[in-house]
Amino acid sequence: MAIVLKPNRTADQPDSADAARKVSGLAGFNLDDLADQGRLRIDQCREETRKILEAAKNESEKLRQQAKQQGRQEGLASAENEINQRVKKEAEKLASDSLATIHQAVQQLHVTYESWMQQYADSLSAIAIAAAEKIVKQKLEQDQTTLVRWAEEAVYSARSASQLTIAVHPETLANLGQTFDELLASADLPEQSTVEADESVAIDAVVIRQPGGQIHAGLTEQLERLRELLS
Repeated sequence: MAIVLKPNRTADQPDSADAARKVSGLAGFNLDDLADQGRLRIDQCREETRKILEAAKNESEKLRQQAKQQGRQEGLASAENEINQRVKKEAEKLASDSLATIHQAVQQLHVTYESWMQQYADSLSAIAIAAAEKIVKQKLEQDQTTLVRWAEEAVYSARSASQLTIAVHPETLANLGQTFDELLASADLPEQSTVEADESVAIDAVVIRQPGGQIHAGLTEQLERLRELLS
């Protein structure tokens, strides 16, 4: 039987195999840890790089958008300024044209108003004269003494003449002959003052004849005087 001699070792002294295993395990542990740390660092670098690139991309996009927005704002400002200038120019032209149109319209309204007022005044005058004519005619039919008053006014306006003649319609002379004689008897009138009948004179008229002319003092002339006063 063979005898194998083994070296003596205490329980506290590990053998070489155990020591080798422990050294190998320690070395393996350190390498794995370094590898893990390396991978972690690489991942961190990659993440940081990605973030930097992402931030740069975002900043670039932001700057691009700002530039675009600034350009747009400048373009909008330029367009707005051009539009304002056009609007101002058009507004000034429109205001000028409108002012001219308004002035023309006012002038036309003024002319129309004046024309209308004249027509209105003429209409009122015509109505007033027609009414006066109707009233006076009715009065003359009832009382012809109004003719005497008209004759008196005409006679005294011509009293400086050397001779006066009151010409009236025969019917008027028949009705008012004596009244006319009394009128001509006034000391202020010429001695050669007479009354005569004339069929050419209207029944509502009186004609004062004198050398060089005559004065018509009938209803027609009274209405004409009224028309002049109303005009």
